[in-house]
Amino acid sequence: MKDQIKRQIRIMAETGELAVGQRLPSAKDMAKNIKVNRNTVSAAYREMVAEGILETAVGSGTFIKERKLPGKTEALEKIVDDALERAVRAGFSPEQITDWLLHRATTCFASTEGCRVLVVECNQEAIDHISATLRKDLSAETTGLLIQDLESDPSLATRQLPDADLIVCGLNHLEEFRKIVPSGPVEVVAVLLKPEIRIMNELMQLPPGTTVGFTCATQRSTETFYREAIFSGGSTLFRIWAGLDNQAELQKLLEKCQVIFASHYVYERILQMTDATKRVIKVELNIDQANINLIRERLSFARTCRR
Repeated sequence: MKDQIKRQIRIMAETGELAVGQRLPSAKDMAKNIKVNRNTVSAAYREMVAEGILETAVGSGTFIKERKLPGKTEALEKIVDDALERAVRAGFSPEQITDWLLHRATTCFASTEGCRVLVVECNQEAIDHISATLRKDLSAETTGLLIQDLESDPSLATRQLPDADLIVCGLNHLEEFRKIVPSGPVEVVAVLLKPEIRIMNELMQLPPGTTVGFTCATQRSTETFYREAIFSGGSTLFRIWAGLDNQAELQKLLEKCQVIFASHYVYERILQMTDATKRVIKVELNIDQANINLIRERLSFARTCRR
């Protein structure tokens, strides 16, 4: 889990999604956010400080540090740059070099085509979206399972897990999943979604007393993505959580909230329900490239082990 946290932060820093100088949530808030032990987050932060990715300021927090690429990545960059320079000197065009690099990168690693992934989430929209991403990027075969169905009928685990090469589970549901399936023959990869850090940064900019709404496809997914994941005690914001399946709370949210965070599953529908006086913030719940790479690695390993 520590490595997944580091991988997520690293890729967001390297792609600029987390800007230099941007403050991260405290270890306590991050741990509550992704439902892991606080010590795990603290260890990840400490290691990333040592690696030069983060820096800490006593009393202020942990921040993205302006830095050069770490040693191993710097060495890889030099290897690639040397190879590119040699290819150019040999007379190959940029298009030929790019096409060949992509071809080699695809063929040198074990194919994940046809690998079977079971996606576990709390709403069908999330399952469909994650499944579509894995089919497109990894050519994997996917099936979906709602965590609430698994809770209602634990025997589904016995019937569905053996057919999978890998289980991809939303990190916020990992603890729930492990209670039902403490151990099993299939590896579980918990995907850490990007929005939590972004949402916290948006929230930190809101003035005290702002009434904020959070919505997703269902009440459960709303509370999973936002409620326990974001707030620690003492917040000065007033908060309403409402899934599209909870009409009473949704109506209250639409009437009282000045700012509404809406997952991309429901963003367009929420826009149609609100007027220009409301600020609706779209929350993307995509799996980022770091998670895709991790899933690719584990699927390749699973395929190798089956041979």
